[in-house]
Amino acid sequence: MREPAEPMQITPKRFFDFCANHVPLLHAIAIKPGDVSESQVLQMIRTFSDISAEQPKTTWERLQELQILVPVEEGSSHYVMSQPLLHLINFLYNDAVPTSPEIIQGYIAALESARKRIAIGVETGDALSVAMATNEVDHTLRRMQDDLDATHRAVMAEVARYKADRTSVSVRERYLRILSLMDQYVHPLVEIVRVDGLLESTLNETDLVLRAAREQGVYVELGMVERNERQIRVLRRRAIHTLNESRKELQPLYDVLRRASAIAHGATLALGRLRQMKLEEWVANYVTPTTNARVEVPPTDEVLRRIIDEVISHPPVPPPTLDFTENADTPPDYTRLLWLNELPTILNEELPVKDVTAWLTQTFPEKGTSDALLGLSKLLFDPQLEVEFKGGKSKLYRTRDGQLEASAISITKQTGKPGRTA
Repeated sequence: MREPAEPMQITPKRFFDFCANHVPLLHAIAIKPGDVSESQVLQMIRTFSDISAEQPKTTWERLQELQILVPVEEGSSHYVMSQPLLHLINFLYNDAVPTSPEIIQGYIAALESARKRIAIGVETGDALSVAMATNEVDHTLRRMQDDLDATHRAVMAEVARYKADRTSVSVRERYLRILSLMDQYVHPLVEIVRVDGLLESTLNETDLVLRAAREQGVYVELGMVERNERQIRVLRRRAIHTLNESRKELQPLYDVLRRASAIAHGATLALGRLRQMKLEEWVANYVTPTTNARVEVPPTDEVLRRIIDEVISHPPVPPPTLDFTENADTPPDYTRLLWLNELPTILNEELPVKDVTAWLTQTFPEKGTSDALLGLSKLLFDPQLEVEFKGGKSKLYRTRDGQLEASAISITKQTGKPGRTA
């Protein structure tokens, strides 16, 4: 009795040769949501492959043999693309998936767990525990950097798709889409770069235990420790760069659509007011008498002179005036908006400022904590100012109803392309 033949070994050349000859097919399978059945794959093979060079059934067998498609569970008739190849195709086609706050929390928990094991290993002199935990730190930091790169690529791709979308949608829908993009991409990055955030403190503490392991000689492979220290520094810089680049792509779209949304809202109010008015009121208030002149015969000089006199004598309506002076009846929100709009101009007269938080709390001691945070955010995201996060020990800044704790932040006049440095 013949024994069953062993499956042919998957060699890199054979695998990549097949992938190179079936690129459209593999991309179609990768972008299809969920799993696929055999009939669906065969239909995609007929659509995206050259069936004259290879029969669809043969292509289907090669997909399984090379483990490009794997069953969802053992014995299942539904398949998914293997994760390593899916990641590769997403990288090649720039189809990145952004990170999320939940993923960041998982990274923080993994770093904190590894940090504790390193600290215990340094105290007890257990080099094996320190080595295993250090490898885990290296793996987690690499995954975080990959997710940051994926988030940046996802923002660029989404903005490109948004600009290329010519479908007729309302201003409100476009505005909500931009808000969704900012919530999905920018806000998780803010959680990464916050100077008082949990990730920042975890990275600092991890850096300290790695230095302790190196200085006390518990871990002899200093190359790994030094590499992790470099990765921590690179992660901070890359997170800030990714946040700035993502914000610069989304903020202009957000500002334009916010103004368009406000104009559309004002137009809606105006139309509603016109619907409530009677026709006689509309004609009396907004229509000149010349529009009611009926021309049945060629007009004479007298008729033209009378029409011109009516146009000249029509009382013009002056444009509405806005009072920008503050008084006791001025709404607090409007006063706060005026202050925020004037804040960059006030700061510009005193640049450079080595500690913008100290300048803000000392120049405006009457402002509360919430107003101080609003003013600080206004200055940090001003495209004409260059912000530098100095780091170091946190300081306390007194406000009218509380205090702020933050590291020193300096601001100088932006002389080149608007951006941020850290």
